[in-house]
Amino acid sequence: MRRILIICCILIYAASCKVEENPIPRVAVYLNLDLTYEDKELKTIPSYKEYTPRNINIGIGERAGFGGILVVHDHLGQYKAFDRACPFEATSNVTVKVDDDILYAVCPKCGTTYEIGLSNGVPSGKSKHGLRQYSVILNGSKLIVKN
Repeated sequence: MRRILIICCILIYAASCKVEENPIPRVAVYLNLDLTYEDKELKTIPSYKEYTPRNINIGIGERAGFGGILVVHDHLGQYKAFDRACPFEATSNVTVKVDDDILYAVCPKCGTTYEIGLSNGVPSGKSKHGLRQYSVILNGSKLIVKN
């Protein structure tokens, strides 16, 4: 009987623990980037480029997420993609700005710093959520960003 009580307490505790979802909504993301021509600056280590509805090809189905997409070729040679919207502010018009060393993205409103050059958008500051990250696939000279 005591064993059953302990198991019930553990199950109730486990069920009450909530994992807080990233406040940046899940919206369609799809970019087909050409590292030979239009997006060749992303071949440099480190480098980054920002994509918004203004500079993508919506005609072929490209989608730029909630606050736009930040594609990073980091200090370790890895490609990563993040939503530009700050999770603490959680609006599409408050977007992070990349520092000169391409190590951090900083929210100009709340001041949260997100590690992008050596990490996966880990926050330091007010936000307890990292930048929403998207899948990146390198296929020859093409880079596909999607969710």
